[in-house]
This record gives sequence, C-alpha cells and structure tokens, in this order.
Amino acid sequence: MTAGNARRLWQSPRVEQVLLPYTLQSTQAHLRMLGDCALIDPEIAVELSDAVGELREKVGNGESILHKTDEDVLSAVVRYLNEKVGSHADAVRLFSTQREQQSIDMRLWMRDTAFATAASIVQLRLTLLDLAEYHKEIMLPTYVHLKKSRSITLSDFWLTYELRFARDFKRLEELAKKLKTLPLTETVQLSTGKVIERQKIGHYLGFYTIIENNLDAATDRDYLLEFAAFASIMSVHISQLSADLMTWSTQEYGFVRQTRPFNFYDQEVSPKRSQEVLAVLRSRPASVFGSLQETLSTMKGLSINYSQDFEECVPAAIDIADNIDFLIDLLIAFLPNLEFDVEALKDASNPVIVSGEAAIEFLVARGVDRRKAERAVEDLIQYCKERHKQPSDMTMNEWSQFSMSFDSGIYDAIANSEMEQSTSFGYEWLVPDIVSKTMKSIQSARLLAEDDKTTLSVPDLLI
Repeated sequence: MTAGNARRLWQSPRVEQVLLPYTLQSTQAHLRMLGDCALIDPEIAVELSDAVGELREKVGNGESILHKTDEDVLSAVVRYLNEKVGSHADAVRLFSTQREQQSIDMRLWMRDTAFATAASIVQLRLTLLDLAEYHKEIMLPTYVHLKKSRSITLSDFWLTYELRFARDFKRLEELAKKLKTLPLTETVQLSTGKVIERQKIGHYLGFYTIIENNLDAATDRDYLLEFAAFASIMSVHISQLSADLMTWSTQEYGFVRQTRPFNFYDQEVSPKRSQEVLAVLRSRPASVFGSLQETLSTMKGLSINYSQDFEECVPAAIDIADNIDFLIDLLIAFLPNLEFDVEALKDASNPVIVSGEAAIEFLVARGVDRRKAERAVEDLIQYCKERHKQPSDMTMNEWSQFSMSFDSGIYDAIANSEMEQSTSFGYEWLVPDIVSKTMKSIQSARLLAEDDKTTLSVPDLLI
C-alpha cells in the first residue's frame, strides 16, 4: 500500500479539503505556543508560524498543498516547511498527537459552520417577516383534514414559520456556546514531563475554556450529534413549508405561482410549469435525516477510549452542513419570487363558503343526497353574498327556504367554521384591527430577529 493510499484510510479527500484550513490554523497556534513556552526557540517558532500563515493564505486562495505521497495533512505541512525553513519543520509534531489535532480541527470547523448557518437562519427569518408585512391584507383559508376551516391572513402563515425557524436558531445558538471549549488534553505533557500552555492555544484560536477531562476531550462528538439533530428538525420545518406551497400551487388550488427564474418546463411531457424547486425543498431533507442516522449508528456502542471510529462521523456532518445551507439559501432566494392570486385566495377565504362546507355536511348527515345538498348550499351562499350577511345571521325561515332538513342544530354546526373569521380591507366581514395586530406581531418578531443577529459574533483569533 502506498503512502497516498494509506492516507485514504484515515481521511477521505473531501474531509481533508474541508479540515485543511483548520489544521493549518491549529498548527500555527501550536507553534506560537511552543515558542511562548520556550519549548522551541522563539525565533524559530515565529519563522515556522509565519510559514504556516503563508500556507493558510495559499489555501484560502484555492491552491492545493496536498500530494499523493503525503501520509496525512500534517505530513504535507512538514514537507512544505522543510522546503521553506529547513530541518526545524519537524517542530510541528512536538507535544501533539494526530488524535488531539483532529479533535481541535473538527471543533474549529463546526464552530465556523454553526456561525455561518445561524447567520443564514436570521436572514431567512427576516425574509419571512418582509413577506408577512407585504401580505398583511391577504386572506388565506386553512384546512383541517383537507376540509376548509377558519381563515387567517397570509401573514399568519409566514409568521408561523418564522417562529419555527427562530426556535431552530436558538437550538443552534445553544450548540455554538458549547463549541467555545478547547478539546486539548494533558496527555502529552503527562507523558513527556514538558508543560504546554493549553490556555495559550485556546487564546490564539478563540476558545474561552478547556475541557479538563482528558477522555472526554479526546472522544466528545456530541456537538456533531446535536448539529445533526438541529439540522433534522429544521429540515422538517422546511419540508412542511414546501409541502404547503406545493399544494397551493396545484391547479386545484391555484393560490400561488412560481415566477422566473424558478420556472421549469418539461417539454417532453407538457409545456406546463413544473414544481422542481418545491420538490427539492420538500425531498432534500431526507438526506439530512439519513446523515443523522449515519452519525448515530457510527457513534453507537463506542468505548470511552479513543478509536478511529470517532472520525468516521465527519463525512456525514459535512453532508449535513452542505444540505442545510443549500436549503436555507434556496428558500431565501425562492420565497420572495412567489406570486399569490389574491382573488382566488379571497374567494376561498370567504367565511360564507367555509360555513357552506359545514352546512353541506349537516344536510348529508340528515340523509340528504350530497349533490342535492351541494346545490342547496350553493344557492344559500349566493343568497348570503347578495345580502352581505353571514349564515349565522340567517333566521330558521331563511334556512328552510333552501332545505326543509335544516333545523336549529345548524347554528352549532357552523359555529366553529365561522369562529374568529377575519379578512382584509374591502371585505364585508372585516375585523378592523386585524392588520394592526399583525403589524405588532411582525414588529415584535423583527426586533427578536435583529437581536439574534447582533448576538452572532466571530471568535477573536489572534493568529
């Protein structure tokens, strides 16, 4: 087996590329610490640290420093330093182990990933609040078991999902707090008798505390499990939102349309618009769920003692991060480009029509043929519209004009369907303060989102 093939045993090329910037970052901090503690000549430490800094810049510009002959990433760093500063390059391996470096690198990556994802969630929430404000006067029917229930504003819909994503943000925020701890053990200094200053490394890398339990520091991967759980819950919310929008965009509902550049046409089948974006938003979360199960299965049953198995959960974590970021970015771009059919929503949200559904079921329950019941209620709805009244305001004599099967029980039957009905300006059944209440909810949610935005802070890095 060649050295290049041996490297594949420890990390896949993709994992190497993702963790490479963090490996260089932690290596540079380690070298600075060695010089500070006089474990190597301070001048040599500065020279090596500066050389690694140049490597970080190269990698940041997209250059690859890995060769097939390199045993691992650190070997590539040593090879480069040998070419740059000579024999002192091996100092990067002093008082350090591959196991501990991987633990630090993974935490650094997870910390940056959590920060970037949290910032995207805040942007998504603000996008939803903009939509809620724009649609504050548009009504939307709700459905219980696919039957029409009371109407709400479209703003209520957006606010509901903003609240769910706000909870997702808090879950990620709690995880981010735990990632401020450096997972560097005392094992090396206990075995060598040389004292390293772990606090120095933590200071350079922006960690605030240190995990004091050596076994836990080396083997803790709870943060990857928590990230997978957070991403799975948020993916559920994204899939639910997409499922609602997909239903409303069908020909049967006709409430919403996708606009350019999100129109896709399948010319081989028909020239009609397809729902590719919504289909991806609804189905892609399954990949996140699968990666969560992969992570759980990898971690299950592992001993408290360190083994290579702990690194096998990294590819799944990277997949999760890629997928959740993709879904959030797609939502931010897609949602503002939706067009809602206001007239279709107005007709569907008419409380008279909603009450009519209950009236049909009432007649059917009393033995009336459904088609006859539907025709009778259709005439009843037209009667109410022409007179600007609600079914609950009709007398029993009026009900009897449409079917003798109506009795006083009809008022209870339609009570729930008419409960809390509200509409936008220009509707006969307008609740005057509905828009002002909606705006208060939007303003309150916006303040919370802006506050969450200000809490996001990149750790202070001193290298």
